[in-house]
Amino acid sequence: MSNDTPGADRALVIIDHVLRPIALYAGGLSVIALAVLIVTAVIFRYVFNSPIFGADDFNQIFLVFTIAFAVAYSGRKGGQVVVEILGFVTGPKITRWTDILVKVIGATMMVILVWKLIENGINAAEFGETTSSLEITLQPFFWVLAFGMALYGIVLVFEALAELRDRAINELEDSTDL
Repeated sequence: MSNDTPGADRALVIIDHVLRPIALYAGGLSVIALAVLIVTAVIFRYVFNSPIFGADDFNQIFLVFTIAFAVAYSGRKGGQVVVEILGFVTGPKITRWTDILVKVIGATMMVILVWKLIENGINAAEFGETTSSLEITLQPFFWVLAFGMALYGIVLVFEALAELRDRAINELEDSTDL
């Protein structure tokens, strides 16, 4: 750790304050909407024997929003699956550099993914790609996913920079403070 600035990197603290409300409010609302829709669709299908037309389309839409708004937060929180075998075999110096390399590769992958999602959104509008039942255009949903992946790419870049400067990249701590 650097002696002049102990603790987490300042840029990551700012990113944490941006990500948490996006994930908790936007992602939370989409999860609630998804749950309400699923329960309602099940009740209509099995109790009233009258399935809701287009419910599957909205399930997919709400799931896209949930994933888009949660990926970056999950990455900062440390909620993704990690296999840390290398840390047992090598020392902390090598592990630090492999972590930086992995974050740079991940950020590069996110740039490519965002680019392709934006391109697919443009193509979806051009070629009339829609949901199966209600024929809702897929263009905005590609762009919402691109936004979520771009947020995660930003997280990876700033985590790699913090590691390069030998600063802590402590994941988000659970807190009710937003």
